[in-house]
Parts: sequence; C-alpha cells; structure tokens
Amino acid sequence: MRYTGLLLALLATTAGLASGFAKASERVLIDPVEFMVSWPDLIGRDVVITKGRVVVASDQFMLLKLPGGNVTLMPPWVDRDDLRPLFQHCTSVLTDAACDVAAQGTVGKSASGTPQLTGVDFFKPAGD
Repeated sequence: MRYTGLLLALLATTAGLASGFAKASERVLIDPVEFMVSWPDLIGRDVVITKGRVVVASDQFMLLKLPGGNVTLMPPWVDRDDLRPLFQHCTSVLTDAACDVAAQGTVGKSASGTPQLTGVDFFKPAGD
C-alpha cells in the first residue's frame, strides 16, 4: 500500500481548495463521516476516504465499514498487490485494525441505492 499516492491526493486537493476552486476531476480527500453524509453529491467524483475498515474482502467486491454505514468497493482494483494483506486478514465480517485503510475510487450508487467506489486503490490511513 502506497503512501505517495495518498500524499499526492492530499496535496492536490489542498492546492485546489486553497486557490478557491476545485476542478471536477480533482480528488476529494474526505473524512469517513463527511463521506456518509454527502456521498450523493459526490457521485462521479474521485475521492479518498481517509479511513475505514475492510470486511468480507474478495476479488468480486469488498465492504468498507464507516461510521454511519458501509461503502461497497468494486473492481477494477488499481494495484492488485494491495489485495494480498486484505485477503490474508480481512475476509470475514469481524476484522481488526490490520484491515484499516484509506480508499480511493470513483463514487457511484449501487443497485440497492447505497454508496460504492469503483476503480479502488488502497493506502495505509494517515497516522498508521
């Protein structure tokens, strides 16, 4: 899991917001609670959710547990090497801190009307 991408996402978002505007194509770095509140407004945007816990990890989909709900994570997986530790530690419903990640992807809406990310890349959350 790469730290560089998360830092670049943070810098790109900070630079765009500091100049008073954010282009639609820029990544949005977002707190998990804020994501759950505002995800419908982010559909189609590329976001980095700063921290969540992966559960039921598989090659077909994963769930990212956040305060207030879950986000379905869908392939394609940007870096398949990121899957190794997730498959080792995060395939059950009950997982621990080894499954805490920051997740980047494009926000969408699942068939059941819940939030999802596609084209997902994983990073270690800040402070870990």
